[in-house]
This record gives sequence, C-alpha cells and structure tokens, in this order.
Amino acid sequence: MNTIALQGSYNARGVGAEAEPWLVRSAAPDAITPNDEAILRAAGVDLILDLRETAEHGERLHLLPVVSVPLYGETPPAAGSLEDIYLGLIQRRGAALAEAVATIADHPGVCLVHCAAGKDRTGLVVALARLAAGESRPEVVDDYTRSGETVRPARRGLVAAQLDALQVSGAERAAAERLHLDSPGEALETAIAALDAWGGAAEYLLAHGVESSQLAALRARAGAQVVSS
Repeated sequence: MNTIALQGSYNARGVGAEAEPWLVRSAAPDAITPNDEAILRAAGVDLILDLRETAEHGERLHLLPVVSVPLYGETPPAAGSLEDIYLGLIQRRGAALAEAVATIADHPGVCLVHCAAGKDRTGLVVALARLAAGESRPEVVDDYTRSGETVRPARRGLVAAQLDALQVSGAERAAAERLHLDSPGEALETAIAALDAWGGAAEYLLAHGVESSQLAALRARAGAQVVSS
C-alpha cells in the first residue's frame, strides 16, 4: 500500500502496485485542491465511491464523478464499540455493503472509496473487496490498522472538543476515542470472523447480491496488480 499525500484530505493510500493502484481509499475528499485532484487522476482515480449519509456531505470542490452508497442508512453511531458497529453492518446492511463492492468491481478504472475519516465504513468495504479478490487476510488487516496512524493526529482536536463539551471522561472517554480515532486490528478480525461464518467474504457478498462475474473482475484486477508489482 502506498501513501498518497493530499492537502485537502488525509488517510489516503493506494492498494496494489505503487504507480498503478487498483483501488484507493481516503478520508472525505470534498475539499481536495486542484493539485490533489491531479495527483489522484495520475494514480488512475476516475470515480469516487462515497459511503457517507447524505447529511454528512460537504460542498465538493473537485470534478470527479461520485457514486453514493450510504452504508449505515441512518445517522452514524456516536457511541459503541467498533466491533459491535462492524457486526451490525454485516448483519443488517449486507445489501449496501454488496452494492459498494459491486460498484468497485463494475468500474473499469480506479475507484477511490471514502467515508468521513476513511477508517470504519471505508475499512470494512475495502476489506471485503480485497478479501473477495483473494488478497491475504494479514495484508488486509495490516492496511486497516494503518488508518489510526493518520486519523488520530488529524481528528484528535475535533474529537477532544466534542468530548469536552459533553463532559465525557474516564473509561467512557477512552471508549469514545477508540471509536472515533483508532483502527485496532482486533476490530477488523472480529468482522472477518463474522464473514467466515458465511463461508468467507466472497460467499457473503454473493448472498447479498454481488454476481460471480463481479467477483471475477475483482480477482482479475487484484491479480494483475500482483503480477505487475
């Protein structure tokens, strides 16, 4: 995975060959600069997959086409554990998860996937796409954990101000910080274990509307990147 430095967003990196990723992920790119957009286009990005709810959208300053697949289907959770939130998405939002992955599979170019911080909704969709494409579980989990390295410094002040205003402290504050700032490997491992109960990511996606041809497209794209790298 290669880091992509952007002025108007953060937590951006590619999956696959450094010069030619087959998938890109980031925090919300609404405010990217013209130079940021040029960097993304140079990496092949020509579609943005937005996993946020409509109320979360800001003014988009870029010219890249956008497909919106609201993953929660309701106001994003402000409290709770990452594990419970991921399990809830897997149990109740299978059709939306499948639609997001199908969007990646159907697009012939490079799709940039994002939510707000690019770690939870983005992390789950990217993990599903990569696991279904045949990539290794350790690599997928390692990529997921990298989000905390950039999300925590980028959002620490914002989250601290919100928790201060709510007078949250102690264990409750630590849990809230973990939810909003961290990407611990055990959280994604819990989600992957739930997918294993379906027979794996590919079987889960097939059960929720992804076509076998779309899975084949993911595998071909990821496989081509492995060969070229």
